[in-house]
Amino acid sequence: MTVKTLAEEIKSGGYRERLSAVYGDSADAEARALRLADAFLAKYGDAEGAALFSAPARTELVGNHTDHALGRAVAAAVDLDIMALAVPCEGRVAIEGEESVDITLDGVGHPEERGRAASLARAMAEEFGGGFLAVTDSRIPIGAGLSSSAAFSLLCGLIADSFHGGGSADYMRLALAAKRAENLRYGKACGLLDQISCAHGGAVCIDFSCDPPAVSPVAFDASPYRICLVDTRVGHDGKDGEYAQIAADMDKAAAFFGKKKLGLVADDEFRSKEKLMQSKKSARVCRAALHFFNENKRVDFFCRRAALGKTFDCLYAVNGSGISSGANLGNVHKEAMELTAALKGIAAAVRIHGGGFGGAVQCYVLPEKEEAFYAASERLFGAGCVLPVSIREKGVCTI
Repeated sequence: MTVKTLAEEIKSGGYRERLSAVYGDSADAEARALRLADAFLAKYGDAEGAALFSAPARTELVGNHTDHALGRAVAAAVDLDIMALAVPCEGRVAIEGEESVDITLDGVGHPEERGRAASLARAMAEEFGGGFLAVTDSRIPIGAGLSSSAAFSLLCGLIADSFHGGGSADYMRLALAAKRAENLRYGKACGLLDQISCAHGGAVCIDFSCDPPAVSPVAFDASPYRICLVDTRVGHDGKDGEYAQIAADMDKAAAFFGKKKLGLVADDEFRSKEKLMQSKKSARVCRAALHFFNENKRVDFFCRRAALGKTFDCLYAVNGSGISSGANLGNVHKEAMELTAALKGIAAAVRIHGGGFGGAVQCYVLPEKEEAFYAASERLFGAGCVLPVSIREKGVCTI
């Protein structure tokens, strides 16, 4: 199918059902896809093999800083995504959009691409067999803690696999390749939570004590609450040391039990020796360990109550996660604490979103309290700081 033919199919309603399955609102999705077709024709001209793709952002629901210690977490794909229109191309990857790339697949290293989108596109194209031309439309804010880089990597991998690998790669293979690309090519010391949740779709519980991690769908419906992320306008730049310290503290706690990671220590062993550890390790290390084991229990509680449709009970775990992150990890920054205080009696649950030390705060709000919620948030951080999201069932996919 050419790009022009694809555009005609969209105009005639031939993609309505497919787009509705991913986005719900097919009218908006059709308009986006047609804009991509126009942009592709203007940039590259018409070409054969045209297809549409989508990769969602993600939000972590509970399980803060547990993944790197082989713990458990719950995360979900959300309804902010990168949509792409692409065609196959031999030996070249060219992407026009928020992340623009134009590279030749020459099979050699390119250290100058470190920290740039080109490094991710190259790694994923090489991993999955070949190049492509694409135009993209991203609705994932960069730097908001929604894993825009994971979504971009997965999108590139899926496109390459669809054109050159027969579409045989499952979500875990795509996720593992995307993590390698971010770690080794881009230079980002991320775990695997972002890639798995963006690739899989829906809400999932991820057990990092397995290799590869064990992934289980979680029947979590946030309604009647709305999930809202509040951008505190505090960046993460220069915080690598703080993130690394949390991981190092958890590893020090694991060493007390003769293990490399806390996920290898049984909960009952930790409880039986907690006081002894407090006499041998620093208070900060002990607090990190306490957070880890209690956070794993919160994940389990969240999953059990979600299965019963007990949304309010799930939010009890969400609030507990936020409190523990602040008290035991110290990654809830000043602006996030100010927001939490301002939202008392307004939001049903509040927690730090992602790694902390900056970035967004995740909140759950009833419809009748949204006006007060927006007013309180915008008083602190200005207009446009609130980003409402919904859980999306489709992970990275061909449309």
